[in-house]
Amino acid sequence: MDMALLASLVTFVVIMSVTPGPNNLMMMSSSALFGIRATLPHWLGVNIGFNLLLAASVFGLGELIERFPVMLDLVRIGGALWLAWMALTFAQAGWEIGRAGSRAAPAKADRSRPFRSWEAALFQTINPKAILMAVSTAGAYVALADTPVERLGIFIITFILFGAPCGLMWIFVGGGLKRFLADGVSARWLNYAIAAILLATIGLILAA
Repeated sequence: MDMALLASLVTFVVIMSVTPGPNNLMMMSSSALFGIRATLPHWLGVNIGFNLLLAASVFGLGELIERFPVMLDLVRIGGALWLAWMALTFAQAGWEIGRAGSRAAPAKADRSRPFRSWEAALFQTINPKAILMAVSTAGAYVALADTPVERLGIFIITFILFGAPCGLMWIFVGGGLKRFLADGVSARWLNYAIAAILLATIGLILAA
């Protein structure tokens, strides 16, 4: 194995995983609003979904999309509609908290909820940063192993060891902010912030 190429892969994984993106911003916001424990299924779904996307990229997802580009358009539109619904849910929760006042906020905040694992996993198929990471990894590090199965094993292990902890870091940052942001009226603005992040993500998806 080319150790210099492996070191390059590790560096790529860390840089791409630790920098802001839809996954990290959404997990941080979720942790600030709902807590670290409630956000862990979101984190798990992100990692499951990304590794499945990575496997698809290694085994020729790009070629399939080139042959049938309408598939990507349908997935992109469907994902954008789903995120729009989630954004509306968070915006409604923020609106209800504002109407009820800070004392009633905890009772009114249950309209919004953290992402479930399967939702976070499915989101990776329309996440432009995740798609870029998966496709770039599959194409740039072919020389790491002779067979696709071996390459995929190296990729998955690398992302689990060096990428997944970066997501946890963002979750813990959000958990540290929870005491300042997720009580009373502050929860209203955090719900609005998550809705805005989701809407911005929709823009990235449709522009990709």
